[in-house]
Amino acid sequence: MKTIATVSTPVGRGAIAIVRMSGDRSLEIASRIFSCKKLNSFVEAQPNYMYYGSVDTGEIKDNILAVYFKAPRSYTGEDVVEFQCHGGVRLIDEILKKCLSEGCEIADKGEFTKRAFLNGKIALSDAEGIIDMINGESSASLAAGYRLAKGETARKINQLQSLLLDCVSHLEASLDYPEEMEEEARSDAKAVARNLISELERLLSTCSVGKYIRDGINVAIIGQANVGKSSLLNAFLGRDRAIVTDIAGTTRDSIEEFVEVSGIMLKLIDTAGIRDTDDVVESMGVKRSIEAAKGSDVILFVTEAGRQLNDYERQLIEKFDPSSNIILVVNKCDSSNDNRDAIKISAKTGEGIDKLKDKIIELFIDKSVDTSGNIITNERHAQAVKKALASIESAAAQMDAMPTECILVDLKEAYFALGEITGNTANEEIIDNIFSKFCLGK
Repeated sequence: MKTIATVSTPVGRGAIAIVRMSGDRSLEIASRIFSCKKLNSFVEAQPNYMYYGSVDTGEIKDNILAVYFKAPRSYTGEDVVEFQCHGGVRLIDEILKKCLSEGCEIADKGEFTKRAFLNGKIALSDAEGIIDMINGESSASLAAGYRLAKGETARKINQLQSLLLDCVSHLEASLDYPEEMEEEARSDAKAVARNLISELERLLSTCSVGKYIRDGINVAIIGQANVGKSSLLNAFLGRDRAIVTDIAGTTRDSIEEFVEVSGIMLKLIDTAGIRDTDDVVESMGVKRSIEAAKGSDVILFVTEAGRQLNDYERQLIEKFDPSSNIILVVNKCDSSNDNRDAIKISAKTGEGIDKLKDKIIELFIDKSVDTSGNIITNERHAQAVKKALASIESAAAQMDAMPTECILVDLKEAYFALGEITGNTANEEIIDNIFSKFCLGK
């Protein structure tokens, strides 16, 4: 297999940059570029030991650190060499070009991690956990990504596949000895099916929570002009992000900001105040406000304390689907009393803001779900589990009525569906699609 190389740190100037190689010729190529006083040649390098020396590309020189990871105890399962140099754009480019001129080929996106998967170092789901950790923006999403990356999901899926494999093997053996084995094999298969259905249903029950842990919750702040929507956004953030004035129509376009609450990322969308207006720009903002609210996970409908909803506000609420998550937020409760069934806040003083945050989290994060255990955060995994569950339920339903061969078809389909998660039955298209989502150098 070809030896690959690329830069594994972000493009741009920085204190340190890493150029990484992987493949059988990594050590040989590194020895032509890097030298240090402790070694006659870098081919003598001790694995997992950092060496201080210099790199010479013919164009530039730099004092750098180099480390060798010997196969199979490396990230990719192959010989890996990493150069840690100063983070100048031209310097990095020259070192990489020298690696390529000495026999390396440029790595594709995610090729290092793909090699780790192909060499049996990680499962496919582990690789997706690495993506989630790179992209994670909240503590909960990072924790879920870490559990996925370190193989917790793969171990659970492998356990379920092992049960299925034993069941299939027993049923297939009974085809040769129906009188001696069929009754026992079917009885065992029923018990296994019940257990698997229970386990897969539990995993599926975590999907909705997992989605919000991974992707966050989209929160639209909507209402008439001057009810305090921008003040509410600022109160959520703890800083003045949106301009607040007494002039109606100050906010003319949507403002998006992020805040972490109980480990979950909230994407806050402060929308333009909704009112009848002849101003072309403001009317565009009003239209965008309604569209943003319809596409959000939850709508904070802001109104003022001391009065009931007016006709315009009621008509506005009716524009949204009845199944929408709408939280009525009564602002300015510090200056007026209000006895409505709503979340009462004062964006000015901060009163009620924590209660509102808790309400949003309670809508989407089921406290009965153990978020420290195996949870499904990936839609691809969710679809595979659903497919496996449907096949096992089909097998269980016909266990007493259909021939063993028909039952085996469903159980094997379930086995292959689960294998798509870990990668042991995934096709090349699925594998390539997953690794295409990685950045260069990973």
